[in-house]
Amino acid sequence: MIFKKIYVSVIIVILISNALLAQDKTEITDNNYKFRITFPAGWQQRKVEETDKKDAISYSFDLKSGKMAVMLIAFKVDEVKNLTDLIYTLEKDLTLNIPKKDGEYSDFDSGNFDGRYAKYKDTEFTEVIYYYRTKLTDAQNFTYLLRFIVPTTYFSSKVEEDIKSIANTFSLITE
Repeated sequence: MIFKKIYVSVIIVILISNALLAQDKTEITDNNYKFRITFPAGWQQRKVEETDKKDAISYSFDLKSGKMAVMLIAFKVDEVKNLTDLIYTLEKDLTLNIPKKDGEYSDFDSGNFDGRYAKYKDTEFTEVIYYYRTKLTDAQNFTYLLRFIVPTTYFSSKVEEDIKSIANTFSLITE
């Protein structure tokens, strides 16, 4: 009988803990720009800005510890964009101030969207940037930039794993 009470108590504690931890996640679902992304506990959304023409939106997030920031920009485009041209344009955009690339691009394909990511570095920050584009033939297309900014002194393999974990939650909303 005592074992049964302890067992039930442990199960209740586990369920409550899981419910509380799940509430700490930050999930962004943007139906206008057709994406979803989830940040684990410890992240806060700082800012959202959309252009007057409603063709681009920018989200900013911070790790509450202050050791990482994320910028997510989504663009509505009329057709499937050339990925190389997209990356070239964004890397050269002076307002983004992207540091020099450190290494090569890595490609990925997730069905109706694909992309590339790379590490960028200067003396102050190390960044990992994911570039996505949709490949929809009969619907509105989008491009996305997901940018992780970390002080170089804090960047590590653990931070890189955390970045990949968040980036892997990025998905398209298909209707």
